[in-house]
Amino acid sequence: MDLVTGGTGIVGSHLLLHLLEQGRAVRATRRAGSDVEVVRRVFRHYRPDGDALFDRIHWVEADLLDPTAVREAMEGVQRVYHAAALVSFDPRDERALFKQNTEATARVVNAALEAGVQRLLHVSSTATIGKAAQGLAADEQSPWTRDKRTSPYAVSKHEAELEVQRGIAEGLDAVIVNPCVIIGPGKPGRSSMTMVERVRRGTAWFPPGSNAVVDARDVAAFSVALMDKGATGERHLLVGENLTYEQLFGLITAAAGKPAPTRRIPGWMLQLAWRMERLRTLFGGRPFITRHTAHSALSQRRYDGTKAATVTGLACRSAEEAVRNAVRYLG
Repeated sequence: MDLVTGGTGIVGSHLLLHLLEQGRAVRATRRAGSDVEVVRRVFRHYRPDGDALFDRIHWVEADLLDPTAVREAMEGVQRVYHAAALVSFDPRDERALFKQNTEATARVVNAALEAGVQRLLHVSSTATIGKAAQGLAADEQSPWTRDKRTSPYAVSKHEAELEVQRGIAEGLDAVIVNPCVIIGPGKPGRSSMTMVERVRRGTAWFPPGSNAVVDARDVAAFSVALMDKGATGERHLLVGENLTYEQLFGLITAAAGKPAPTRRIPGWMLQLAWRMERLRTLFGGRPFITRHTAHSALSQRRYDGTKAATVTGLACRSAEEAVRNAVRYLG
């Protein structure tokens, strides 16, 4: 029996599908009120027998901050994929980020130790990877540092990794994956789906920065492979392709049959935009851009996924294939 936390998320739903395709028995946690039907829709997107596979999931309603609920979810479980997390750069979510990312991970680690699970795989983020020297791609050894530009999300995920390492010191066998921007079908308005939804409608503008993307199917495949092959305590960057935002936005608009963006957004405009959004959402609503997402849009980031590819023998899909898959899901 495998347990997947955060089963309704982009990573969680793809992990569940991949494990079921391998014939594994799976249990998945969901929060009260969460929509499990989004997982059914993801399954149907990929397979004609999606409903039959979906019906094999054993859903458990569990608040990961509740130690009793987490312990009960792990009864009889051999392997745990901890994919539950909150991704937000809204400053109003700072407290929730540390609750759902750091504290919840501590509860999962404690329960795994008590239950004697064979192994845990923790889904982290490139947000915990440090910067590389100019002109080089960051890797798992790039030292993470915190400064005034570091987002609460990054800090919460860094501290979550520390909880996993603490568990390892106490006897837990665990491995870590660090995906970059994950592109794939999931609940609209969540994580990268927000970007894909907005850009596919058409835009003339693109941010000046760069980043890396990875297909959600590859995150699942690499995670399952690394559960078997990854060394205890090691981190593994999951990187499909490094590209500029101009290239990424161009792939999204092309997949949607829209003209490619041609106008680079000036830095001053991004700085003005996040301040205006903060004022607009002062009394409600979610900001389209924040101080931290503006900084990310201006930054040049490149990551090296050689380690994970070498350990697993797997290769990632192209950014174009990942984007086409996500846009096709949206219809």
